Amino acid sequence: MDLSTSFNELLQKHKAPAISGRFGLDHLEEFLKEAYRIPTTDAAFEITSWCVLMASEPQNSHISNLHNELKDVRQAYLSTAQPRKTHLRTGQAQRYLTDRDREEVDANAKQIIRELNASIRILDDAENKRRHDEEIAIRKRYGSGLGALGSWAAGGRKTEEHEAAEGKARDVGIHRDGVLWFLRKRLELCCATQQSMMEARLTREMERNRSVLANANIPLPGYNPAQERRSSVKSSGSSLPPPQQESFEADPSLTEEQIQMFEKGNQDMMTHYQMTLDKVRTAEQSLVEIAELQTVLVNNLAVQSAHIEQLVADSDNMVENVGGGNKELKKATQRPSAARYTFFAASGLCMFLIVWDLVI
Repeated sequence: MDLSTSFNELLQKHKAPAISGRFGLDHLEEFLKEAYRIPTTDAAFEITSWCVLMASEPQNSHISNLHNELKDVRQAYLSTAQPRKTHLRTGQAQRYLTDRDREEVDANAKQIIRELNASIRILDDAENKRRHDEEIAIRKRYGSGLGALGSWAAGGRKTEEHEAAEGKARDVGIHRDGVLWFLRKRLELCCATQQSMMEARLTREMERNRSVLANANIPLPGYNPAQERRSSVKSSGSSLPPPQQESFEADPSLTEEQIQMFEKGNQDMMTHYQMTLDKVRTAEQSLVEIAELQTVLVNNLAVQSAHIEQLVADSDNMVENVGGGNKELKKATQRPSAARYTFFAASGLCMFLIVWDLVI
């Protein structure tokens, strides 16, 4: 979104020169260059090989592009349907993701978010160090030597140059805090998108397994519920149940092959449920990790917002104090001052004595 026109109109209202020329990173300061570099990490687009197949040309990574890629992969990520043969023949199989692909999406997205968050944190630390060094430099420049003499001449108040330097440093700090807040806000949006995808995937997986379990609740041939109830009652009446007690007895009419088939079906079902349980545990672990990441980002955003609000409040107070000080100074210059008259009288007397000494 290009805001150059609106920005130029705002500059004209304040009688400032409008910006001209094309935007280029070469003309920016190092902080903004680094801020633009953060959302252009080379790894940010390689969520999965599936995402690369979706692109027709090389793509530059960006935080907003990462968010768009997560939204694009959402449908295939949440789909539980199996690819059809028609899709396999037409080459559309990449529209479907396997469980391994989904795990790669989760892992790579979390890694990208961690790397981008670390880059933003490094930039924030560098900005804090620069701000601290600038405060020390301003204090040394205007708090000692000629700067201290000018402050003494102004009645102990800060000179205009001192206030202008502090105001410029404060405005630059507010702007850069806004840039950091914007980067963290966009990254938090990516994290929230990934978390919602993982929650929806986990919910759908549990619902699908619940429906499979309901469909599997069909009595098998040779299963006698009455006999099972008698067996359970008999086992509850005894103090020590037998070590192995079958819950059902096979129908004598069943062949050995049928019994083996039922046993194999039970084993396959148990294996399926175990695999499903493992997938659910993995998804829950990934969900916990992404939730922790989002909590860190939200806390950083809260701290950044509080810092910006404090800087804005300090800036407003400084403007009010400067305005009030100028009014008081103007009133003081308009009032007759005994010290001023004494200074003028002493200066006149000194000049008279010097001239008298030269004449005599």
